[in-house]
Amino acid sequence: MPLYEYTCRTCSHTFEELVPVAGAAEVRCPECRGAELDRLIGLPARGRVVDGRPATNCRGDGPPCGAPWCGRKN
Repeated sequence: MPLYEYTCRTCSHTFEELVPVAGAAEVRCPECRGAELDRLIGLPARGRVVDGRPATNCRGDGPPCGAPWCGRKN
């Protein structure tokens, strides 16, 4: 479920809501219960860093991921 940020057109309250894909039309403002909402544009979360390098899902059981920090050759 994606987390979206909304601003209510009625009361100007800004809030976040976890929204299932099928339930996007059911979101209402928690302050005034208004349904006239503007969904704000968010930025993707920054990747996690471990020991100064970006974390990777590379488990070592497939081809190298090709990332410069991976270090796997085969």
